[in-house]
Amino acid sequence: MFSLSSEAKVGLFVLVGLIILGYMSVQVGKQGLGLKKGYTLDVVFDNAAGLDRDASVQIAGVEVGRVESISLKDGKALVRLRIIPNVTIEKDAIASIKTHGILGDKYVELHSGTPGAAYLTSGEQISRTERQADIDRMLNQLGLIAEDVRGVTSSLNRVLTGQAGEEAIASIFNNTRDLTRNLNNVIVSNEAALHAVLENTRELTGNLNRVITRNDDKVSQVMDTLKSASREMEKAFTALSDISEGVQRGEGTLGQLVKDKTTSEKLNKTLTSLEEVTAKINEGRGSIGKLVNDDETVRNLNEGLTGLNRYVNKAEQFRTFLSYRGEYLFDKSDAKSYLDLRIQPKEDKFYILGIVSDPRGRKTTRDVTVGGVTTRTEEWDRDGLLFNAQIGKRYQDLVIRGGLLESTGGVGIDYFALDDKLKLSFEAFDFGSDRRAHLKAGAEYQLLKHLYLSAGWDDIASDQDNRSIFGGFAIHFEDDDLKYMLTSTPIPK
Repeated sequence: MFSLSSEAKVGLFVLVGLIILGYMSVQVGKQGLGLKKGYTLDVVFDNAAGLDRDASVQIAGVEVGRVESISLKDGKALVRLRIIPNVTIEKDAIASIKTHGILGDKYVELHSGTPGAAYLTSGEQISRTERQADIDRMLNQLGLIAEDVRGVTSSLNRVLTGQAGEEAIASIFNNTRDLTRNLNNVIVSNEAALHAVLENTRELTGNLNRVITRNDDKVSQVMDTLKSASREMEKAFTALSDISEGVQRGEGTLGQLVKDKTTSEKLNKTLTSLEEVTAKINEGRGSIGKLVNDDETVRNLNEGLTGLNRYVNKAEQFRTFLSYRGEYLFDKSDAKSYLDLRIQPKEDKFYILGIVSDPRGRKTTRDVTVGGVTTRTEEWDRDGLLFNAQIGKRYQDLVIRGGLLESTGGVGIDYFALDDKLKLSFEAFDFGSDRRAHLKAGAEYQLLKHLYLSAGWDDIASDQDNRSIFGGFAIHFEDDDLKYMLTSTPIPK
């Protein structure tokens, strides 16, 4: 039987190892030779830290070359790439330095440019690069953020630790629990009232929707008016352009002034005469000269103008307002109307005169004596009108008024917000020993220039079942509006 000695076996093993090593060397040599046969491209990076020679060059994760050299050029890193011969790179390609994972080796990533564009040739430079993320800078910033977080947590720890911090936290939780309990009690106790308010609001919005629907024609008329106005403005601009062209042609007075030398000479003579008149005024000759140079004349004129200014200011401050307000009492299914005349002699002072039509009427009390026995009777005049006569004073956004409210003594407070578009009011009147005072709270919001919407609660504390939620609208006219309506109204002959 044929057998090999130990020396032969060792020799045979060494021979096989040398054959394998030679084969691998040939393969590696072929690959390196292939890269040496490729073409070179240059790319300039601001920072090439961590990138080594012979690093991989990849496109879409596929290796297409190696880094041949890294040198310094004008304070930046010049990286020379050796690309495989059969790979083409577009001129608008983008080069960037990437990392395999967080701690992996760095390599050059090429992003393909526009398909069909021109290609780079050997020795050319890739002009577009992306800046790589600086890990050291990011770590420094994370360290600073960690220091800030540590400072905040230390401050919170100092505030919350100890008996005082525990008591503060316990107080916050207790207050929150009490607040939620109180809110729940308020909502439960006023559930019926809230449902009524929501239902009334729904009906009010329905009524407003019907009003707006019925006035669609008027809205269309307003849009047609705006279109007509735009056409008129276009005609005006066309006429202005014609005038400008006429001036350029020398037509008209202004055109002659621009084109005709004679006209300009006349204008110069006029300016010369005006200069002579000005010189006489400066010398104090004539009435105007005395007015300019004589202090006594100026003083007398100033006193006269001051008195005239005071008179004009008073006339401008005196304003008049006429308003109508209608309120629908939902709980009574009836309407209440107000007609007020507001006289405002000053900006912060006013008077109100008005009449009120209340469906509940006006109560009168009479004492009747029969057989020596006096009895008191109450009668309600359902058709009678009530009267308002009030005086008011405004303090910035707060107004206090008082006087005669619905034919009884009372007071009122108004608060204005949103540039006087929103008014919150509270009134108290009709004080008597036999019934609770009449309390009324409401809000009024300006929807359009003259149209206001109102809502509120009338006779809140009534003990005679007169309380009711109301909603309605109001129309306000100023003195300028009244003048316009009065002057534009035709007088019958």
